[in-house]
Amino acid sequence: MERDVWIRGAMVVSILALATLIFVTPTLIGRPPAELASLPLLIIGMPKNESYFIVYLSAAVQAYRYEEVRISISGTNPPSNGTHDENETYGLHVWVPTQVPSNGSFTVHTYLVDQVQNYFEYNVTVRADREAGRTVMVFTFPDEKDNPNLEIKRYAQGEDFRWVIPQRGALP
Repeated sequence: MERDVWIRGAMVVSILALATLIFVTPTLIGRPPAELASLPLLIIGMPKNESYFIVYLSAAVQAYRYEEVRISISGTNPPSNGTHDENETYGLHVWVPTQVPSNGSFTVHTYLVDQVQNYFEYNVTVRADREAGRTVMVFTFPDEKDNPNLEIKRYAQGEDFRWVIPQRGALP
């Protein structure tokens, strides 16, 4: 009889402990911290016909609504230059026409503001080349002061460039 009382007591205590953990820990019920949720990701790729670049900017972890999203393109192809922005959006994409191999490049400037007024900003320079009969996207990073010669290459077919945009500060 005494053993049954101990088992029932342990069951009640374990149920109360689990219920407490569920209510105390937000990540257990599917709410990650806002800092991680708003972390933005820049994706640059090419379609199968390799006639343009696709520039896409959105949240890295889950769907997140930004107060402001802006992509500015500047380069050697005047029709593709310009600024594209939206307010109260989950992401933004832009198509940038190109020629392969390219004799020019373009710079993508990204700027985002999340719901708690943190802002994220970054620059990436992009060009397309040919290597061994395949189109290669070449990325350089003007903001990287520690490694100014950093260059990343991705094949146009099957590989996309993905880069997490760092937080630069908070708006007043």
